[in-house]
Amino acid sequence: MSPNVLNGEKEAICRANIFSASEKEYGPQYKEHLLEQYKLYLQSVIFTSDLKLKINTYFLAINTALFTAIGIIFSKSTLNPIVWHFILPLAGMVISFVWLGVTYAYKERSVVKLRIIHCIEEKLPLATHTTEWQLINERHANRFGRFFFNIDLFIPLIFMAAYILFIVLI
Repeated sequence: MSPNVLNGEKEAICRANIFSASEKEYGPQYKEHLLEQYKLYLQSVIFTSDLKLKINTYFLAINTALFTAIGIIFSKSTLNPIVWHFILPLAGMVISFVWLGVTYAYKERSVVKLRIIHCIEEKLPLATHTTEWQLINERHANRFGRFFFNIDLFIPLIFMAAYILFIVLI
């Protein structure tokens, strides 16, 4: 993403009534309350990241169980393999698609939260998260870096491809 687009988005986010009152309107505790709200918002970012990690673990466990079930059914089952040949991989594809959507939604939510933090940091002495974000964007400016920065979006796609291979090759 170009710096101009990021700056335009930042300006739009910062103008979106994030600061409901000026320091003068708010009163003498403005800076103290700003810092406290900043700390609370940072906690919400951490919570969102932790929840995303738990969701990824959950979907990975489901896919692992499905792979195990597919292996057992195809090696030892007396059930009609044609039925199971489609049902389990199709279920895996649906689960992986949902996983991809949830992962994307949490990634977008995290980006928005970090951009709001950048706006708040404009009122604080240090802009640590803003600086970190800029450094990450510089480091991930090439395709290789962006791929690994977004790898959590590719993992569900890898599972979907594996399920397609199960259907096609078995």
